[in-house]
Amino acid sequence: MNERLKGTLARLFAGRGVIVWVGIVVLLAVSSSEVITLLQDGLADSTDRSVRGTLVGLGLCVILFLGLRWTAASLGLFVAVAFFFLADGVMFFWAIVSFMAFSALAATASARSIRAAYLTLCLAWAVQFAFQAHNDAVLLIAIVPLAAMAYVVTRSIYLLREKNAVAQQQMQTVEEQTRLAVDRERKNIARDLHDIVAHDITVVAMQSKAAKFANDGQKALEALDIIAKLSTETLHDLRLMLNVLRADGTMADSLSRSNDKPAATTVYALQGVELFVQRLKDAKFKVSSTTDEKISELPRSAQAAIYRVMQEGTTNVIKHGALGAKCTFNLTVVGAEAVLEITNQMENSGKKSTGLPEGGTGLIGMGDRMRAFGGKFATSSDNGVWALRASIPF
Repeated sequence: MNERLKGTLARLFAGRGVIVWVGIVVLLAVSSSEVITLLQDGLADSTDRSVRGTLVGLGLCVILFLGLRWTAASLGLFVAVAFFFLADGVMFFWAIVSFMAFSALAATASARSIRAAYLTLCLAWAVQFAFQAHNDAVLLIAIVPLAAMAYVVTRSIYLLREKNAVAQQQMQTVEEQTRLAVDRERKNIARDLHDIVAHDITVVAMQSKAAKFANDGQKALEALDIIAKLSTETLHDLRLMLNVLRADGTMADSLSRSNDKPAATTVYALQGVELFVQRLKDAKFKVSSTTDEKISELPRSAQAAIYRVMQEGTTNVIKHGALGAKCTFNLTVVGAEAVLEITNQMENSGKKSTGLPEGGTGLIGMGDRMRAFGGKFATSSDNGVWALRASIPF
């Protein structure tokens, strides 16, 4: 209940509500003596000042109250009252209070035309008052400056409030954009971690099995050599990614100057083809590949996206391809697109598949990467052959 009351009071006294209620209180105070006199003497025996003061005071309170919702109508009614009932010095106190209150109310109007019309009519009233009030025209010396001060001060406050509101809105917009950027970056980091860890650990697992069951000591040593090299690259990748996440970026990596083939954080598409084709060969796949040197002209970010798709595609070939089967790995320029195509024979050729394994996050990540560059991504299977096709506008 208290919260509801606080909310209601805040709405009533916020903005022009302060002007309206303060004006009503002061008008009632000015009119109170005339109201008391009218009640004591009665309407017939009361003076013209008491009757006019009571009716004008109460009428102005009602008109000012209307300004809470209908500002233009309230100002128009006030000007009419001013021309007919505040045209002489008899109603001086009502005139000075009401002109200050309604001038402040006019300053809150958002439409410039309403403010301009009000000020023009007030000037016309002042000219009429100067001629009609005769000796009381000197009262304009008090009315005009006070009304002008009320308008200027209130208008300045409202302009400041509007600027603050705009600045607050801009801050909220920036905060929302920052939040969205952070969310996007988190998703990018999650995809990168998935690509690095899933690919490299898959290859390590495959080579570990090969070393375990190898009858030839030389083959076992070759598998262990691949595991060692891949583990080094994986550690390098993870350290560089953690370096990016650090605020100061001071994490050193002694492997960053390595002359080995590029790891997942130092990516070039053509070198990626060489790297992943070799990994497929190390996993005992029969690989044929085609590359187009024009791919090197792609922006670095686009090459990174293609590299990640190649990495995830290679992971899925190793995990689900028929061991020792043929596969193709092509990265070429077709028309206005850079196109990556990977195909391989599936381990269970009698079963049809729709692409990647059910529930895999790699497919989602690859599709997101391609769409981010306005490209396309699709997978399919036919007669036991799984195919991946990804393209980016060149």
